[in-house]
Amino acid sequence: MIAKMLAAGLMLLATAAAAPRYEPTGPIERKYAADGPWATSVTVSGAACDCEGNVCDIWYPTDLGSNPLRGERTSFRHPVIVFANGTADSVPADKNAAFLRHLASWGFVVVRSRDGWTGGGETVVDATRYILGQGTEPGSPFFDRIDSDRVGLTGHSQGAGTAVKLFAEQNRLFATYVPISTPERPVCIIAGCAPPLASLPTVARGSIFYVSGHVDVVSPLPVNLGYYVPTANGVDKALGMITLGSHTEIEGNPDCAAGGLPASCNVGVYPLLGYPTAWFMWKLQDAADGPAAFRREGELAHAAPNWLGYVSNIR
Repeated sequence: MIAKMLAAGLMLLATAAAAPRYEPTGPIERKYAADGPWATSVTVSGAACDCEGNVCDIWYPTDLGSNPLRGERTSFRHPVIVFANGTADSVPADKNAAFLRHLASWGFVVVRSRDGWTGGGETVVDATRYILGQGTEPGSPFFDRIDSDRVGLTGHSQGAGTAVKLFAEQNRLFATYVPISTPERPVCIIAGCAPPLASLPTVARGSIFYVSGHVDVVSPLPVNLGYYVPTANGVDKALGMITLGSHTEIEGNPDCAAGGLPASCNVGVYPLLGYPTAWFMWKLQDAADGPAAFRREGELAHAAPNWLGYVSNIR
């Protein structure tokens, strides 16, 4: 299985071409690739939310406390998804907005510091504690509307390395992780986001879904297997590779920007809407279709031609 995935990845690296418009295929992916039932809003923290002095951007369901999926109108506490940015000198407010707003449309409060150097995770943890604090602050719109026991972490590039690092360290703030385009280890050593590989086999809490693209030269299949394989089998883990996906698909808004670098953004954010959302819905909102999507022979395992590499220990 792994040998076949490596061969497919090398072939695509050598023959990358302009990708056709991405269309979800399976019913579970189609369900979660569509906008969720919550209208969304976005705001900015009134003051710095991390130790570096950055503000936080927050995407959230406009009608906080409601859950149309369960018929709850006022008493729902929303799970949180924290996002860790890729490397940047500055992070504009709308960077990755299509992806983050989509998650909010499925009932999550989504927060990210504008730190462009997430490294060891200090500012990521700060942003998490900031939004959890808002959930206990009378007068905050998030007061009594945050489920502090259901927090997920996702991130891109350096931020993905940060997410894997916090997972390997078994940070107790986070219940599940979706790192997107995790860089090769030398890059993370320079950036300070290198996961302690020796700790991955001993992880005993949480779950993780590694995601990257087949033509992502920063995060190719062998690099992702280098994280997936040593990850403990005692926790749920999965790895999916997007056909013709490259390093900055997550920055699609939702399409790739015209005039971008070749093999930088080929398909846009579309493939990142369905299955990452399904993972978070399963792990943070108890969606019943999670195992059907992510088990070894589940929907994602048969999602070719959109996904050409998938491994999982989920039964």
